[in-house]
Amino acid sequence: MQDLELWFEKARLPIKVEKKPLQSVRMSVNNQDIFQMSIDTKGKKNKREYFRVFHGHENNNVRVIDANSGNQQVILWVSEPEREYSIRQWSREKNDWIYVKQKSPGYIRKYLCGFDEKHLFIAELPNNLGAVNKIKDAHRILKPDYVSKKEKITGRIKRQGEWFFIPVSHEEQRIIETNINFIEKKDRIGGGWRGNAHIADKLLRIREKEFVTGKISHIEHSTLKLHGWFRVERNVEARITGTQSAYISNGVKWVD
Repeated sequence: MQDLELWFEKARLPIKVEKKPLQSVRMSVNNQDIFQMSIDTKGKKNKREYFRVFHGHENNNVRVIDANSGNQQVILWVSEPEREYSIRQWSREKNDWIYVKQKSPGYIRKYLCGFDEKHLFIAELPNNLGAVNKIKDAHRILKPDYVSKKEKITGRIKRQGEWFFIPVSHEEQRIIETNINFIEKKDRIGGGWRGNAHIADKLLRIREKEFVTGKISHIEHSTLKLHGWFRVERNVEARITGTQSAYISNGVKWVD
């Protein structure tokens, strides 16, 4: 079994490898064999974030395949057989907690773990876009094709967390001006209501696309100031489903 603490420490990332299942992931009693990971905090006044990892069954393969101390990131490789487990979830219909059965995937999955601006993060890498064994490959594969193409034309592309902001084209600018009366103020990028939202001063949704201008704020990131209109594109990390204020998928808890 690889010394995960050693590899995370090489990347200057705080980690604690647990001997028992993670209670913070709110799993049921049959979770002792599945891999689990979360980001938690310790300390009362000066809270400090750290990764918590539970290896699960001894036959699970959990290891770091790349680490970089410069950008404080690692790629974590996880392989385990398909196993059934349950998560605790609030039911509005029953007005009570229920246990929902899930299965751990029988395929290899990889996570980019690291530090971004102010906080630690976990991003599950897509497994259908080619091999990703290096951190530089993870950065490339998380970037949408549209963003990669536009980077060759302009250096004004901005990023905040999982969102990219690309200066609009002349055609998009005309469309925005035509729909100026439909602009929303202080609205959530990406819609939805779960998690900590990225809030745009002004946001316009047209044909399943979002355009923003002004300040973009998020509790875990520095405020981004956009001068002019920008098109919004999200990275292509594997998506997860929401459970209360945390996101739980395959034994991993996100806080976003």
